[in-house]
Amino acid sequence: MKNCDQRRVAMNKDQHNGNFTDTFSINEKKRRDWEERQNIVVWRQPLITLQYFSPKILITLKEWTSKLWHRQSIVHINSMCSI
Repeated sequence: MKNCDQRRVAMNKDQHNGNFTDTFSINEKKRRDWEERQNIVVWRQPLITLQYFSPKILITLKEWTSKLWHRQSIVHINSMCSI
């Protein structure tokens, strides 16, 4: 038991329970993350938002339609079972 206690006392704070990180750096990172999230505003430039949104939604709908088309037998079986 004494040997275990000696090892525990000999450990640095960096070695104890993982790496020690400065609380200031953690708070600074949280503040920077918060500021970045505040800059992500949909309605600040609505036309640009719509410009990016429109093709993305069309591509997503096309992919979903394609997946459903390729799995139509599974969709039919599931729809018949649910009735």
